[in-house]
Amino acid sequence: MKKTKRKWIVAIVVTAVFPLVFVLLILASIFGIDMDADDVMDGGGCSPIGGVDMSAWDATFTKAGVLKDKGDKIKEVATKQGIDPILFAAIAFNETGWGTSRAVVEKNNPGGLMDAATGMSTVKVFATLDEGLEAMGVTLHNRIVKDGLNTVEKLGAVYAPIGVANDPNGLNVNWVPTVNGMIQKLGGLSMNCSTTSAGTGQYIIPVDTPNVSSGFVDRINPVTGVPEHHKGIDFAQPMLSNIKAADDGVVVFAGMGVSGSGFGGYGNVILLEHAKTKEWTLYGHQSGILVKVGQVVRKGDVIGKVGSTGQSTGPHLHFEIRKEKMGGQIDPAPVLGVQTKN
Repeated sequence: MKKTKRKWIVAIVVTAVFPLVFVLLILASIFGIDMDADDVMDGGGCSPIGGVDMSAWDATFTKAGVLKDKGDKIKEVATKQGIDPILFAAIAFNETGWGTSRAVVEKNNPGGLMDAATGMSTVKVFATLDEGLEAMGVTLHNRIVKDGLNTVEKLGAVYAPIGVANDPNGLNVNWVPTVNGMIQKLGGLSMNCSTTSAGTGQYIIPVDTPNVSSGFVDRINPVTGVPEHHKGIDFAQPMLSNIKAADDGVVVFAGMGVSGSGFGGYGNVILLEHAKTKEWTLYGHQSGILVKVGQVVRKGDVIGKVGSTGQSTGPHLHFEIRKEKMGGQIDPAPVLGVQTKN
């Protein structure tokens, strides 16, 4: 009798659960949702609550211009298209300058979509903003789900490719860090994301034209005149040239290294933590910082601009590799494969 009861219980559970699983699979098929856990959309970090952080969402939308009342619509479209509403909102904010661009205000176009009827030379006009959001959702679905552009970096290569002729001022390098920053403001991604980036374990030279002006040596500090051990290497660079992440990592400090911060003298400085190597890399004396604390960056991402802030006599990047967050510097030259003069 007990065995018969157990059989009936199992049969009831299977009967109840199977239709639910079947429905989920059908929905995944309809919306093109890839349920493979290996596909991640990391970059801006995950929401700590595992879904949309409504307090951060609502607070961010209050300053979103004409998009301020479109939070529910964005979530509706994102659900229909099988994409993250946080990512959708962040890209919409970026493309419209927080809901203030002429394209979104005058043409109801939040996604920068071009009009194919005019040979892609003009921005497409939509009758309503809801219609524009629907069209943007379809485009994002096609890029993320169909084309497999499943990271912010891959999307950035399409939305704002670096080095193209129609970006003479080089502003496209800001697309990825800006979108990631907006994702942070919105509380972090709510689906298909990971909170850390292990990295490759291999560092690249963080500037495009490496010219080592000072090595990992004992020397006289050129600013203070005091003998010291130089704890990194300096790359002499043109002012405002790009500084790149040496490997995937997480930003653990980004700001002016004032006295008492542990980064005094470094000027505008970034410290990245690298999970793969259990090391940290430091980028000092920057003129401008393009990332925020907590942001995940990829190897080669432009994270800042060369400057001469802090204890510096001219534009250069001071670069360190650390075995400890606040110390344990090693000589970066042999790691990077560069030659030093001193």
